[in-house]
Order: sequence, then structure tokens, then C-alpha cells
Amino acid sequence: MNYRLLRSLLVGALVALPLLGAAQSTEVRTLVREGTKLHDAGRFEEAVAKYQEALKLEPGSGLAQYELAMTYNSMGRNEEAAKLCRALLATPQSATAEVYVTYGNVLDAQKKPKEAIRIYEQGIKRFPEVELLHFNLGIAQYGQQQTEAAVASLQRAVQLQPQHASAHLFLGLLTAETGNRVPAILELARFLMLEPQGRRASTYLPHFDKLMRAGAEKTGDNSITLNVSKQTLDAAQKGKGADNFAQAEMMLSMMAALDYDDKHKDKTPTARMAEKLDRLIGSFAEKDTRKGFVWEYYVPYFLEMKRRDFVPAFTYFIRSAHTDQPDVQQWLDAHSAEVAALREWSKNYEWGK
Repeated sequence: MNYRLLRSLLVGALVALPLLGAAQSTEVRTLVREGTKLHDAGRFEEAVAKYQEALKLEPGSGLAQYELAMTYNSMGRNEEAAKLCRALLATPQSATAEVYVTYGNVLDAQKKPKEAIRIYEQGIKRFPEVELLHFNLGIAQYGQQQTEAAVASLQRAVQLQPQHASAHLFLGLLTAETGNRVPAILELARFLMLEPQGRRASTYLPHFDKLMRAGAEKTGDNSITLNVSKQTLDAAQKGKGADNFAQAEMMLSMMAALDYDDKHKDKTPTARMAEKLDRLIGSFAEKDTRKGFVWEYYVPYFLEMKRRDFVPAFTYFIRSAHTDQPDVQQWLDAHSAEVAALREWSKNYEWGK
């Protein structure tokens, strides 16, 4: 996974933090609002002019300074953005979580990743419940090849905000890199539940599909080869360790081999995927030992989904970015009530902390 590409995919993907809460005059708030609209429209120079006008009226406006720093960051004027962030952090009432997030992003843009990590960590000490600090910290740690720490930071981000699609996405991609296939499937599936369509869904749905199909390949007219790593075989025999899904992975590989069986030849890819997901999720209930973040956080969500018989609707819904497969949209149109019930349940599901 390319770190710079990963960073670029964050654009427009972050959950918005509240604006700085210090008292501002009505005129200043109006100018800042106008500036943020211009910023969102990509009219950065005009946005800067609005913020500077606001600062003439109220030089100490933390709100205007923060938005100006954000726009400078978007323009690549990171020295100016960094200076504003340092000033904001030096003032107790202006040193908010969003300033730590922005300053960390600015430092990362300046290719100062270690300093960015330090700022995110400082922010977390003051605001431990803000998921964006944990999320950005995880991305920065990944860029420094601190894989274990990055996974832990991203896991904390999804705990704090289960609706944060980007955190589930990058957690799934990073987990896939480590070779832990089944947890990566669950994490990416959660991302696709939150964001089933759009550029990122179209980009990463094939990753999810590939993980579901992996483990078997046709090597001749009548021969299928199972590919199970020694690491997975050893883990399956030991049956211990945090987030050990080795047995589930072996079962998934065997199901992938059955994809080539003639009895499945008339099934669409999504219909077959629904069968495999249903069996995979069902296997989780059979485990005696459930240790680790994925077992405790993601597995209960999917077990409850299966208990409510939502797995078929879930499978078609998360594959709706496959516009080249008309059967997917046809199924969704024909089962709109089931999809609506799935979405309502998922929205209101109570995630463990």
C-alpha cells in the first residue's frame, strides 16, 4: 500500500470536527462562513481574503486563524499554516483537537512525519476521545513503517467512531498487508457497508473480492490447487493467539476451490459470494476461544447480521459498485425492503467500546 496514495485518498473522507468554540462577533462568523464556502469550492485565494478581513476586525479570532491555516494547508503554503497552528496551540482556549489534527497534517505535508506523530500524540493526551487524532496518527505511523502501532491507532479510531468509513478502510488494507486475511475481509466489508458506492468503493471492492476468492486456483482442466501458507497451517494447529482466524481462512480457501465446481457454474458471483460469507460468518459461532480486537469488535456485528438473516442483503449492498454486473442492482431493486431493514439495523447497531 503506497503511503502517499493512501494520504491522497483521505481528501473529503474525514469526519468533520466542530469549529473552534470561542466567542466570535457576528460579522467575523459571517466572514468565516463565506470563507469556508469558498474553500470548499476550491476558491482558496478568495477564501484567504475573507479570513484576513475577519482577522482585521478581530485579530485574536481563533476561528479565523484556524480556517486560514486549513486553507493555507490546501494551497501548499505550509510554513504559514504551521505558524498559525503554533500560535493557536500556544493559546489555551484555541488549542483544540482540530488544531492538533491540522498541525499534524501540515507537518506531514512538510515531510516531517516524526514531528507529525508527536503532535498527534500530544493531541491525544488532551483529547483522547477524538477519533481523527487516532486515525491520523495511525496513517502517519504506517508511513514510518510502525505497522503494529498503526493497527492499534486505527483500531482505536473505529472504536471511538464506528461510522468512520476511512478508518475501517485503511485498517482493512493494512491488515491485508500483514497477511491476516479474514480480519481484513471483515474490516473492508464494514467500510463497504458505510460507503458502498463512489470512487473509493470502486477502487477497493476488487480488493475485497480478491481476498474472498484467494486460496485456490485452477491449475488444469480437472485440478484445483489450494494455497494455504505455512503460517496459517501452524496457527490453525495451535489455535491460540490474538485474532487467530486460521481455521476460518482454511475453510474459506476450500470454499474458493468449490467455486470451480460445476454445481456452482450457473450462480452469479454475488450469489456465490453471499453463500460463502454466510458460511464464513456462521463458523465464528463455533469457536471456543475468542481473543483479540477483531473477535471482540467486528465478529459480534457479523454474527448478529447473520442471526437476523441480513447476509444476502448485505452482500448485494456492498457489491453495488459493480456496475458491470446488472444482477446486483436487479436484486437490490427487488429486495428494497430487506436492504432498508439492513441499513436501519446497521445504523443503530451498538458497537462495543
